[in-house]
Amino acid sequence: MKPKYRKTSDRRIISLVVFFLFLGIMLIAQLFRIQILRNRVYSKEGEDQYLVSQKVMPSRGEIFWRDISEGGIAPLVVNEPIYNFSIVPKRVSDVKFFAQEVSSALGAPKENISSKLTDLEDPYELIQSDISEKEKLKIAEFLSDANISKDAYSFSESFRRSYIDDELASHVTGFFGFGEDGVERRGQYGLEEYFDADLTGISGSTISDTDVLGRFIPVGNRTIVLPVNGKDVVLTLEKNIQYKACALLAEYVKKYEAAGGAVVIMEPQTGNIYALCGEPRFNPNRYGEYPVSLFVNPVTSAEYEPGSIFKPITMAAALEDGGITPFTTFIDAGFVIIDRYKIRNAAERVYGLNSMVQVLDKSINTGAIFAMRSIGPDKFRKYVEAFGFGKLTGIELAGEVNGDVSPLAGGEEIYAATASFGQGITVTPIQLVSAYAAIARGGVLVKPRLVDRVIDGENERISPVTEGDRVISKETAESVSLMLVSAVKNGYAKHAGVSGYAIAGKTGTAQIPKNDGHGYAQETIHSFVGFGPVETGRVPAFAMLVKLDKPRGLQFADSTAAPLFHDIAEFILHYLNIRSVL
Repeated sequence: MKPKYRKTSDRRIISLVVFFLFLGIMLIAQLFRIQILRNRVYSKEGEDQYLVSQKVMPSRGEIFWRDISEGGIAPLVVNEPIYNFSIVPKRVSDVKFFAQEVSSALGAPKENISSKLTDLEDPYELIQSDISEKEKLKIAEFLSDANISKDAYSFSESFRRSYIDDELASHVTGFFGFGEDGVERRGQYGLEEYFDADLTGISGSTISDTDVLGRFIPVGNRTIVLPVNGKDVVLTLEKNIQYKACALLAEYVKKYEAAGGAVVIMEPQTGNIYALCGEPRFNPNRYGEYPVSLFVNPVTSAEYEPGSIFKPITMAAALEDGGITPFTTFIDAGFVIIDRYKIRNAAERVYGLNSMVQVLDKSINTGAIFAMRSIGPDKFRKYVEAFGFGKLTGIELAGEVNGDVSPLAGGEEIYAATASFGQGITVTPIQLVSAYAAIARGGVLVKPRLVDRVIDGENERISPVTEGDRVISKETAESVSLMLVSAVKNGYAKHAGVSGYAIAGKTGTAQIPKNDGHGYAQETIHSFVGFGPVETGRVPAFAMLVKLDKPRGLQFADSTAAPLFHDIAEFILHYLNIRSVL
């Protein structure tokens, strides 16, 4: 018989074996979890203890515009270097002395610096942003004289977007600023938003070895991925034409106490935009001081009922389709009745017998209806859409809108009748000037071209001149052009003419629909659209639209918008050295 102590000893041995076997299994399982299952996690945590990764921001592309007087291009939007000043609390040996010297260098309260030094294990505390290069050098020199270690502070370089001419081209450029999240800056509105991807570039990075105090090891490993800088954008916008056009627009808005206004000038042959401006403007260097409503581009993103400046489009359609000739006559009774509606001329005038030329000269609403009826609502709609109304022009600006010509889709005569003289549909200034440019260049549309080229280092991406469809024949275009020359010479648009030149154009005094959608308010929008000079065998040098919103004091556009057109047109003709032929 075996002793009892032997059985007890065996049980203990077995228990120990089981215990150590279990412990071994647990150890192997933990090693498997660490080395296999969570290898990447712990490797990353280990790397984070001695590797520091820093994002390297690319330089944002800059924007240039033309300066014909200087024979080249000039900067419009550039980058100015700025710096963020930060401290490294864990590298500060004398907190009291450090706080005193840094506060003196920055001109900041000592308490603000001291509050950032409460955690001496903290590797980074941002103290001040947007420091200029001059301020940076001054601060660094002060701290050096005070024998403050360079390990205890740093400057990280960034940039500030600078719009050189402040408000001058704000509706073109947009701005580079913080979005709704308030975290990341990006291009907003205008070119900054439209070309944000091209302008931004691609970020780089550096990954470096550090010691236990977080300092870079000079002989350690360092991986550098260089950033790709953003692309530069060169515009067709001409600096001096833009300056003059915007200055005159501001002058007329003030003169007539208008709520706002717009000017857009295009070269008909190429589609190049010479000038584009709106009132009121904003300063993109201080965009945060303005309401969001001012950022909307009035040339591309604000639609309105155009009024009588739409009548030449109606005439072009009726002439092209053979419904009328310039000398077709009709008898005006002062009104037209369609269904249950009575449509009258402006100021309820009655004109009697008139030709289609005189319809534009005198801006007769019933004459425009007569021209529309000569081809019918369906064909009229076809031409309106062919001229580009109701769709985007494709100009290189964020936020362009379509306008609305959908009332014509049903083929009802009443809607076509009101649209024939610019009521009941909405358009944008860029669509109107593009349509007039098509007439000026012989009946073929051309896409508005605001960007001449995009520069990527040694490479350039040229923006091509893009022709659209032929809307009307060359003969029809010439007839409408001559009718518009007559409107300036013999009609209500005399104030738009420039001595020595044949200028074509049309006034428009458009009523503004009431907010409730019923009827029209007393306030109006005054516009003038035209081109010149009109010469046989040559495409006019410019097409231009000017617009004044809710001007006071004068009732019709011939006394407000037409003189504004004249002043800008006269400057352009002289600036471009276009000889007088009359």
